[in-house]
Amino acid sequence: MNPRTILIADDESQYVSWLRTRLEQEGYNIVWARDAAETLAHLSQKPEVVLLDLMNDSNGLELCRQLRALPEGKSVPIIMLASKSEESDEVLGLELGADDFLSKTTSPKVLSARIKNVLKRYHVNAREELTRLKIGDLEIDRSSHTVRLDEKDIFLPRKEFELLWILATNKGKVFSREMLLRRVWGENIYVTDRTVDVHICKVRQRLGKFGEDAIETIKGVGYRLKF
Repeated sequence: MNPRTILIADDESQYVSWLRTRLEQEGYNIVWARDAAETLAHLSQKPEVVLLDLMNDSNGLELCRQLRALPEGKSVPIIMLASKSEESDEVLGLELGADDFLSKTTSPKVLSARIKNVLKRYHVNAREELTRLKIGDLEIDRSSHTVRLDEKDIFLPRKEFELLWILATNKGKVFSREMLLRRVWGENIYVTDRTVDVHICKVRQRLGKFGEDAIETIKGVGYRLKF
């Protein structure tokens, strides 16, 4: 897996050097921009997160506004950092589109946790916005609740459809029966793990060979869509 790229927009070389070392230890690839022009230019590298310094005279706030105005800047998480800041700077930064606002004295461990948190939120939102998916000869359209395989319509009742959708939008990820129960049936509905097994079996049957090959049982754990 390629390392995730973080773009650090900050003109303090000593701080960036310290931060780069710690984030690279976390497995991130670091790109450094010293000013607004370099920051905008480095967007072409498609960073997964931008760490944006407030900068002198709060120029980082203006840069945050510019980033959010660009098509390629609308979908990237922005965490603003400040050596010293007024509450008004934090409020304005969040209003301009920053996802978080932290002090530069924040520990690397906390900063790493905040980065993971915004990445998780963005990825969840991306999956929620997704309505159509194609995997080989399988096509799933959530907006119309339809499934097509080899250009033929396949009917799936709602629970089976939701199970397939969760697995398909998280290819390769293993879901325990408990996780699938919570996601599909909800927290306050009592059903057993066997319910998931029965519904997965039905999905496989409806999808024929594709279902048998694609939906994998991980013994003692749960299920995943492997391709």
